[in-house]
Amino acid sequence: MNSSEHEPSTELLEDATHSIELRVDRKSGDVYLAATSRLALRELALTLLNQAEAGLDWSEYYPLGVDGSWLVVNGARFTEESSRLFVSIGRRHAS
Repeated sequence: MNSSEHEPSTELLEDATHSIELRVDRKSGDVYLAATSRLALRELALTLLNQAEAGLDWSEYYPLGVDGSWLVVNGARFTEESSRLFVSIGRRHAS
């Protein structure tokens, strides 16, 4: 881990009940972010804040499962059903 990364809390790493689900409504284009706990949302927010403060211009968050367990990736645990999240600063995503 380099100094520009937020280190997730022990509670987030050890307790799989703390997770984020990101869903996109394909009809309306709305994006829904659901957190199972305030801790899950706080950890994602701290990771994004750290990204901005460190001057990083791009990151990706996604569900990653191993042996039926969903892991913390880049400071957040996304559920199996979750869409991926791409964050860019200072540039536009080409559609």
